[in-house]
Amino acid sequence: MQAGPEPRSATERVVSTLRAEILGGQLAGGAPVREHDLAQRLRVSRTPVREAVGRLVAEGLLVKNGNRTAHVFRPSAADLLEIYEIRGPLEGLAARLACTAADEEFVERLDAAGRVLNDAAPGLDWLARHEAFHLCLAAGSGRPRLEALVRILRVQSEPYVRFALAFDAGLAGRARQDHLDIVRLTRAGAADELEELVRRHLTATSTRVAALLAETDPPLDPRSNGSVL
Repeated sequence: MQAGPEPRSATERVVSTLRAEILGGQLAGGAPVREHDLAQRLRVSRTPVREAVGRLVAEGLLVKNGNRTAHVFRPSAADLLEIYEIRGPLEGLAARLACTAADEEFVERLDAAGRVLNDAAPGLDWLARHEAFHLCLAAGSGRPRLEALVRILRVQSEPYVRFALAFDAGLAGRARQDHLDIVRLTRAGAADELEELVRRHLTATSTRVAALLAETDPPLDPRSNGSVL
């Protein structure tokens, strides 16, 4: 009797494992991800591995040319600037829409996410809460496609933010005022100012990370991030 298809949770488990290993530094930039080896290691069939690899390619954490073996994305200054050039208009628009539609419940939810962020421990804890805060703002846009695009681009940006936090301990502190102002402007319904602030916020991050990439030799290796953060 032929075995039935593996539950979709197998794909989710492979996606979660691979994403954690990439962002946590166990898989370095440029490292190959061989489907056969991964299937054996995680004790699943090739099907969920193939699906997981496809999803992470779509997120930008893996790269794959044709039928060749996938490799972990290797960050570069050019890719960083391209990602942030796209993120600026998209997240600025999402912030504008969220501000325009904001009710008291949403403002309180955003304010709570901001307070949780302010209390975060340095490193990975701050990174996770920072992501939750900005995704809360994007979700307030009420535009599912826009929110999905923002999510994908933020995933692609995460290795760069990890790098910046590892080499610049003051980055989170300098961003704190922007986060407070995002809540303040949302509460005030100042959509124009909020959109501009979000764009500036992203530009400041990309400029700082690009400078750190230029200063760091060798270029970003996620394995060093994992030990520092």
